[in-house]
Amino acid sequence: MKPIIGFYGFWVYLTYMSLISAIVGIFFAIQGHITYALICLLISGLCDTLDGRVASLKPRTEREEGYGIQLDALADIVAFGTLPAVIGFMIGQREEAVGVASIIIFSTYVLAALIRLAYFTVIEVEFQGKKEKRTYYEGLPVTIVALIIPIVYAICTIFDLPLFLIYNVLLAILALAFVIRVKIYKPKGWMKVVLCLIGVPILIYIIVNGVM
Repeated sequence: MKPIIGFYGFWVYLTYMSLISAIVGIFFAIQGHITYALICLLISGLCDTLDGRVASLKPRTEREEGYGIQLDALADIVAFGTLPAVIGFMIGQREEAVGVASIIIFSTYVLAALIRLAYFTVIEVEFQGKKEKRTYYEGLPVTIVALIIPIVYAICTIFDLPLFLIYNVLLAILALAFVIRVKIYKPKGWMKVVLCLIGVPILIYIIVNGVM
């Protein structure tokens, strides 16, 4: 019998790293270091993009596959649900603009992310049981916020736009997109590379020109 519970191996390390990066990002956001928090969000997104590919390199038992599905969803709610909400709240705190409407939007965003991830987990388990692969998503994947939010942040700082207001609107739209029943093409290998490359200049901009 193993001394500790869980499954350990290179195929889950990226998911663990995604979670740790998100937690560090939350700490940075609470301290007012929004730039560092966004960098952590990007790192979590990169880890999540690559973890499926890495996991496919190892033959896994049914339990290990199930563990990976559950682990991924639990890490994602922290990285792409909680962290963006905390970033938004702290931006509002700095601008002294947080109100009831903002709190409702942030709470709804996290709830929508949770609902989507729980639904996705159920569907993914069904596909695994049938040994099938999904070719599309239902609704917007929560992980894409790791790219969308830093891009919007960069645009707001470049053009001196009202960041907190736009951030509230963005999270409201994302919350709806998470749960709306629409088919979205699932990106494959080369498309994932493109998405990662898009994040590189955004990351450089945030590091070099971070203002918060």
